Amino acid sequence: MQKLRPSRHPIATAAVAVTVVVALSFHVAPALAQDSEETLGEGVAQESAFAGETGYAFQGKSDIDGGGSMQVNRFDAGVVGRVQLMEPLRWTNSFLFGVNDYDFDGGGFAAGNPWETILSMRLTSTLRYALNDEWGVSAGGVFMLSPETGANWGDSFNGGGLVGVDYRPNKSLFISLGAAVISQIEDDVAVAPSVVVNWVPAERWAVRVGSVPVTGGAAAAGEVAYRVADPVEIGLGLLFQERRFRLDDSGPAPKGVGEDSVMPLRLRVGWHITQQISLHAFCGVALAGQVQLDDRSGSKLNRQDYDPAPYAGIRFVGRL
Repeated sequence: MQKLRPSRHPIATAAVAVTVVVALSFHVAPALAQDSEETLGEGVAQESAFAGETGYAFQGKSDIDGGGSMQVNRFDAGVVGRVQLMEPLRWTNSFLFGVNDYDFDGGGFAAGNPWETILSMRLTSTLRYALNDEWGVSAGGVFMLSPETGANWGDSFNGGGLVGVDYRPNKSLFISLGAAVISQIEDDVAVAPSVVVNWVPAERWAVRVGSVPVTGGAAAAGEVAYRVADPVEIGLGLLFQERRFRLDDSGPAPKGVGEDSVMPLRLRVGWHITQQISLHAFCGVALAGQVQLDDRSGSKLNRQDYDPAPYAGIRFVGRL
């Protein structure tokens, strides 16, 4: 029987909290919702019945402690849609597909090429009930598959449920607090917080804080943004991403489990081409990277930190 364990995101939560403190010190606040790689949540479509996004991020070559190096190409695409079932009840579904292509080189952790291309699929379905114009409650489920190409898809399943409560006193402030219980591949069940804060006190400033309580994607994000012109804004953001995935039957840990966590600090430039279409380019540095290799039963074989790496990408978002 699996045990419940706290989420492994306290460092990420603290880092995002620092971002919020900095943001509040400049009297700034958030816009829509999460705008992070491999993260597509309801916030993207708060004012839309349907939204889609796709993106690419490059994480440059980085030396791994103990020997070896790695770099990663990350691709993802997702859609989110919502249906108003009745006046107080809204049903939201999102689907994400991602590809993370790793390139290991040298010895140490990289010896034997521990993994190559990792796939991820995530389906989230939630129901939100509006108690009144300001308060709402929500509940739903998260279902994920995270295999290396060639691995058994069934052995890569993890998922769980989430609940939350939200408060919107006006158009400038939205707060959502909740929790999720999520199973992990060959690991204890994780209990993770879910936090979203969107606040717009000034016309051109924005700050966004959000979290996705799952592995296989972004776990937490915070951003300070400033609209320099009507169609263009710049943002400084900090993300935390954690991925845990099932490996194929080759390499140093056949049918084992891999894990990669990293905290990108990035500068984003967003161009809102129309009210429905936007294009975003970003660059920065990937910090606090760590890779881990477990055997097929989840026992740790090797865990190493890796050095900061250059980070850049592009993202396209469309809404209907």
